[in-house]
Amino acid sequence: MKVEFFSAECRLCNAALELLSRTFPHLSIEVHRQSECVDGSCCRLAESYGVRAVPALVVDGRVVLVGRPTPSDLESLARLFAA
Repeated sequence: MKVEFFSAECRLCNAALELLSRTFPHLSIEVHRQSECVDGSCCRLAESYGVRAVPALVVDGRVVLVGRPTPSDLESLARLFAA
């Protein structure tokens, strides 16, 4: 399972990533940070997945979360990651 997180490195993005990392410590999350994307490759990758806003969580090429996760979102993600 490939898990990717797109971040603008704002407070909302940082809080969302921290929450996801704390809730699912066993996951390896590849983080695409705005500041590290100097050649546009992250933007092209995000576009290929259909990411239209950040923070965004992508699992196996599918956007599964946009914004800070709610408790309901975390429950859904737990089921997804358990599968």
